[in-house]
Amino acid sequence: MSKLILNILGLAALGILFGCEKELNKYEGKPTVYFYDAGKIPAFNGDNPKDSTIMSFSLAKAQDSIVNMVISVTGAKSDVDRPYKLVINPKSDAVAGSHYEILNSNFVIKKNRLADTVKIKFFRRTEMQSKTYLLNFDLEENENFSPEMKYRTISNRQVSLVSYRWFVNDIIKKPGRWLDGYFGTFTRKKLLLMAEVLGIEPAYLDASVSIAESTAYGKFMQRYLNEQKAAGKTVYEDDGSEMMMGVSVQ
Repeated sequence: MSKLILNILGLAALGILFGCEKELNKYEGKPTVYFYDAGKIPAFNGDNPKDSTIMSFSLAKAQDSIVNMVISVTGAKSDVDRPYKLVINPKSDAVAGSHYEILNSNFVIKKNRLADTVKIKFFRRTEMQSKTYLLNFDLEENENFSPEMKYRTISNRQVSLVSYRWFVNDIIKKPGRWLDGYFGTFTRKKLLLMAEVLGIEPAYLDASVSIAESTAYGKFMQRYLNEQKAAGKTVYEDDGSEMMMGVSVQ
């Protein structure tokens, strides 16, 4: 009986050893490459991993914007530079040279590093006022890295580790603190004129402007419009109506 028990224990030990060897084998081969924003560990509450970003010019004065996209790899650091393969997904409809430009000359994890930053310059274009354009990046396998880790699940939501999407537009939105009583009916043309005349960023009216500032801004803009009209340069909205500020500042 004891010999039978010993045989059974021996087989069990071999089975465990074989199972462990199979598990270890999963980690052999190339390091994996992934988008940092998708694979990161949240640093604070609300810092959620993501595989896409909306890049909107709607409340900005700038005509272009440079953004960073970080690529990370697993495994140990290397004492040589290691190129990785980053490609544009054919689903993208953003046009290189017109809607964006990639500022990196190559895609490389530098020696003694585990990450690289891809710099993308987006250009503000008129067609973005009515359409959102997609720029979709994919990480693919090459001689140095494998995109073996494809997804992670967070709160029943799948986040891609190897595909990242940028949605870029200039579709205007009404700022959160736009008060019709001071600023009148919201229009894109009025918002941009206010930003120009007042020397503020449109985004300032979204979350930062105070009631006192809104009153002052409304009165200043109405005085400006009145002066333009008196000079024979009446400012009109795109629909042909005269631009007016709110009833509280008339």
